[in-house]
Amino acid sequence: MRDARPAAILATELRPSTATLPSVPVEAYRHNKNWLDAAERLLVNMIADEVRGEPILDLGVGAGRTAWILRILSANYVAVDISPEMVKTCREEYPGIDVRQCDARELSMFGSCSFGLVVFSFNGIDVLDHDGRLLAFSEIHRVLKPGGLFLYSTTTKGGPNYDRRPWNISSEGKHISLRGHKRPTRFLRFLMHLPQLLPRYRRTYSNWWERRRYEEDHISWAIGPLHAHEFGVLCHFTLPSTEYQVLDEIGLSVITMLDSDGHPVNDGASATKWFHVLARKRVNPEPPASPRDETAGSDVTSSAALDSG
Repeated sequence: MRDARPAAILATELRPSTATLPSVPVEAYRHNKNWLDAAERLLVNMIADEVRGEPILDLGVGAGRTAWILRILSANYVAVDISPEMVKTCREEYPGIDVRQCDARELSMFGSCSFGLVVFSFNGIDVLDHDGRLLAFSEIHRVLKPGGLFLYSTTTKGGPNYDRRPWNISSEGKHISLRGHKRPTRFLRFLMHLPQLLPRYRRTYSNWWERRRYEEDHISWAIGPLHAHEFGVLCHFTLPSTEYQVLDEIGLSVITMLDSDGHPVNDGASATKWFHVLARKRVNPEPPASPRDETAGSDVTSSAALDSG
């Protein structure tokens, strides 16, 4: 029987009784200054001219990976993160940039229709439970100007990161198979490193066992332990068609959805770990469009042009 507590918990709210939750790897993120993938680079380049000089809100900025990219586009740039450690690190890395501690579900420090672009990169929104995710979408819609853009990435339900188990993860976090240890030299190396790996294996299995009771599968979205950080956090997984419908219902029209390589995605995109979504706040409020039956299994790309605002 599953635990009666809510299935999804913010990573920052997880407080296990045993010391199995890894600390926030601030130093690891401090030196991450690169594009997440080809799709992120393509999409930022696509919207650069439109958002240049516009007020920009960077949600879940972490240690500042996206700060230098977006600050180049506009002097009117604000970065926020829920973690005080990340906020402190980002301020150290980028002195003079406006960095604040803030929860994406409650953006009351910002007025309505304040930003021309809101960014929530590197699947940051996936640490929220489903209701929290909807609150964040609603707040993002509120603070966007009419015609403003929302760019984010999210983890694919059914992709390589979905439904992982500790026994399918190597010490580097990649998929492994028992067949890989049939080679004598590989098996010997494994045995030589086993004493150093045992503490990590113990934490990984313990974290996964504790958090698996919070798993939920709602067909169109799911919640479950994420193999990153030794299964120490829960993650929200979703489908392209789900994001299309949810955004449409709150007044955001999807422009395009791309996999990490920059190709259009659909619900059958099981090879991509995450996908990127670019959407626009509708200028004139209108009733939500009926969910399109052909969305599932087809490329999820809206007819909304970039100059439609």
